[in-house]
Amino acid sequence: MKRLLTILTLIPILCFPQSILRMADSVRMTRGIPGMVYAAFSGDSVFEQGLCGSREVGTRKSIQYRDRFNIGTNAAAFTAYIAGVLIEKKKIDWTTKLLDVYPEAKKFALPVYLKTTLLDLLSNQSHAPLLTTMDEWFRLPASDGSIVKQRRDFTYFMLRQKPFVYNPLGGGQKINFSYAAFTMAASMLEKVSGKSWETLVDDLINKPLGISVKFGWPANTDSSAPLGHWQQAGSFHAEQKNTWLQLSGILNPSHNINISLPDYIVFMQENLNGLLGKKAHLTQETFQYLHFGILDYAMGWNNGSLEEYSYSFHEGKSPLFDCRAEIIKEKNLGIIVMCNSGDHDGRGGVLNLCRLIEEKYLKQ
Repeated sequence: MKRLLTILTLIPILCFPQSILRMADSVRMTRGIPGMVYAAFSGDSVFEQGLCGSREVGTRKSIQYRDRFNIGTNAAAFTAYIAGVLIEKKKIDWTTKLLDVYPEAKKFALPVYLKTTLLDLLSNQSHAPLLTTMDEWFRLPASDGSIVKQRRDFTYFMLRQKPFVYNPLGGGQKINFSYAAFTMAASMLEKVSGKSWETLVDDLINKPLGISVKFGWPANTDSSAPLGHWQQAGSFHAEQKNTWLQLSGILNPSHNINISLPDYIVFMQENLNGLLGKKAHLTQETFQYLHFGILDYAMGWNNGSLEEYSYSFHEGKSPLFDCRAEIIKEKNLGIIVMCNSGDHDGRGGVLNLCRLIEEKYLKQ
């Protein structure tokens, strides 16, 4: 029986179309990426999915179909989805002000934050500090108590900090992802729901969709999971399970989810079906707002056009992993690519493979 189950587990791998798989492995080797996985799918079908490479550089520990990857800042889409659920349940609204949820903070919040709304936080329009570097993460003040209290204390701290202001003459990007903003938004959701963000993920995503979203580095919960890699101290190497680089749980809502490719496909199909007005757990109007409600960056999703099609996407940046998720709405097409390298070549390889998959399916 065990042997039969093993064979059945391998069937999806053996059936992967070789054209994209060969290109994926070529990209992986050219970029020096240890392991990659990818998928192309519609709302109700998986066109193809593949994997190549290893869980750890320099070893023969091959990537497996249900291996988990950290998806970095793609966690933003999950936080925004939770917001959509709570809005439909009338627990909160897009226009709810942060300081209406935490009125006691009005006495110390800087004036720039007085009118900040949930929408502002989830669309990166809040002027909250970006908090993008590890130095900033490690300098956050210590907090005790429950994770809900810690995120509330974090929110209080951020309301006292110098705001981020985009300078169009400074040569920076117009859309600047704020780790702080998504964590502050999650704190609002915790306050109005009476549950931690982690519990909301379980109650509103894992259970309804039948998937398993977890937090932190994959190896922290599964010793055989792929290790993350980066270039540090002149060498490209894996960070082991007991790495010093353990991300603060406070920031989970902004960049610290791990998930397998099959489960990520299910979450993306939920979004794709919702956008197309098919069966989903949220209304088509809510999905449209999540993905396209604001030009360039809506609620956890970048957006624009790809050829003549509406296009929403997000690159999940992480120190040790990289991920890109895309939806081309009118083509009923979703794409996911993930790898276990967080350096420049990891990000470049993920984008390269996404472009190759787009080229194949946009021609059909």
